[in-house]
Amino acid sequence: MRTRLAFLLVAAVFLTACSIGNPTSSEVSLQYGAGPFDSRKFVECETERDVSDVNDDHYYYPSGQRDFTFGDGDGIDSAPLTSTTEDSQEIKVTGTVKFTLNTDCSPFTDPTGKEWPGGKLQMFHELIAYKYDAAPTDGGEQMKPGWSALLRNYVGAALDRATDNEALKYPWQKLYTDAPAKAQWEKDVLAQLPRVLKSLTQGVDLITINSVLLQKPGIQPQLVAGLTDKQAAELRSQAAEVDKEAAANFPGGMPAYQAYQQQQAVNEAIKSGKVQVLPVPQGSPVIVQPTK
Repeated sequence: MRTRLAFLLVAAVFLTACSIGNPTSSEVSLQYGAGPFDSRKFVECETERDVSDVNDDHYYYPSGQRDFTFGDGDGIDSAPLTSTTEDSQEIKVTGTVKFTLNTDCSPFTDPTGKEWPGGKLQMFHELIAYKYDAAPTDGGEQMKPGWSALLRNYVGAALDRATDNEALKYPWQKLYTDAPAKAQWEKDVLAQLPRVLKSLTQGVDLITINSVLLQKPGIQPQLVAGLTDKQAAELRSQAAEVDKEAAANFPGGMPAYQAYQQQQAVNEAIKSGKVQVLPVPQGSPVIVQPTK
C-alpha cells in the first residue's frame, strides 16, 4: 500500500512539473522553452503527444485545408471586397479562398539570411501569428479571434489586390453577364494571388493557396436598371421585327394585319371581362363598353 501511494505521489509531482503537448491529427504544435532558468526560444515541432518542462509553452496551428470566406452575413471571415472594372465601375466581390498553412518544420534560411530551425511554421508564428495572438495554447481548440484578423490582413489584403488588378481587364458587363469572361477572371485571380501573398511574407510561401471561388459580382443598382431597360428594348425590337415579317405575309398586307391584331385584342378583352358586350337588334353594329 505504501509503495503504491509513493508511486502515485511521484507521478503526481512529475505531472504537475510538466507541460504536455497534445496536438490532434489535424494540428501541429510549436514548443517554446520558458521559465526562470530558460531563455525564450524554440524547442521543436510536435505532431503527437509530448511531455516537456512545466514552464514550456505550446502553440497549435491547423495542418489541413481551411477556408477564407468574404461576403455578407454571419460567420463570414471578411466583408465583401470591392474592385473597379475597365470602364471605371465599382463591383462587389464575394466568394471563398481555400488555403493551407505551410506547417513544414524542416530547418531553412529565409531570404534575409535568418535561420529557422523550426522551418516555415516557426517563421510564420514568430513574424506574424504571435503578434495577432492567433494560436490556442491547448490542443483541439478553435483558433483565437486574432486568427481572423490575421487572415483579413494577409489572405484578404492579397486577394483584394489580385481581384483589383484582374478586374481592370474587363468591362463590368462582361464580368456580370458573360460566364466565360467571369471564369477567366477567377482563373487569373488564382494565378496571381500566391505571388501577391508572398510579397507580404518576405517572399516565402508561408500560406499555400489551393483554390479561389468568386461569385457573380454585385453591381450598382443603376447598372442593373440600365441592363434591364436594354434587354427590354431588345425584346421590343425583336417583337417589331416579327410583326413586320408577319404583316408582309398576311393576306391583305399591313392594313389587314393591323385590323386582325385589333380584333384579337378585343376578343382577349372580352374573354378577360375587361369589356362588356351589349346585345343589339340583328343587323346593328356591336357596341362594346368597358366594365366598371
